[in-house]
Amino acid sequence: MSKPARLVFTAAATVFAAAAVALSGVAVAADQPAPSYLPATAVPTFQNAPAIVEGAKGSNVKATIYVFMDPNCIFCHYAWKALQPYEAVGLQVHWIPMGFLKPDSPGKAAALLQAKDGPALLRELETKFSEKEESGGIAPLATIPFATQTRLNGNAKMFKDFGFDGTPTIIYRASGGRWADLSGLPPLSSLPGLLNLPEQAITDPSLQQFR
Repeated sequence: MSKPARLVFTAAATVFAAAAVALSGVAVAADQPAPSYLPATAVPTFQNAPAIVEGAKGSNVKATIYVFMDPNCIFCHYAWKALQPYEAVGLQVHWIPMGFLKPDSPGKAAALLQAKDGPALLRELETKFSEKEESGGIAPLATIPFATQTRLNGNAKMFKDFGFDGTPTIIYRASGGRWADLSGLPPLSSLPGLLNLPEQAITDPSLQQFR
């Protein structure tokens, strides 16, 4: 059985210079669990989280998901690549940035939130992502403005309060309309059911390991 992959937190949460959750991450795979449902009270919180909104817009939106990510998380990078064909057919993705994985993660997350064109900078981050170095392809902000740091802190607190433990964490609308969360990149074959969209061809060689 194919297994989802993620960066999982392996140390206790702390607050470091960027005031994000400072935890070490290692690549692991775990069996895909049954849906873990979020309480209805959580919905306004993640729906209003500071995020980069990518994909379908307006009347073209057929499905919406929310993804907690770190700019240097390689499995977030793989998730971004896997979701691109689905964005073309009606998926809207709210990428909720945090900065915990590497020293420059907070600066890159801040750059995404501050960008005049967030989706364009996110695309640059991902298309220039170094899979060898596991590093997002944009420059970090040297100094993070207080307002932007406050937004990043809020995303990190939300992540902790929801009990999440790795990136990417995907929030999706499950059958019956309830919101559920999934930690890690699931098998590609499960994406149509997860997104409630027709299956799309995914030919990227780096994603074949997730079939």
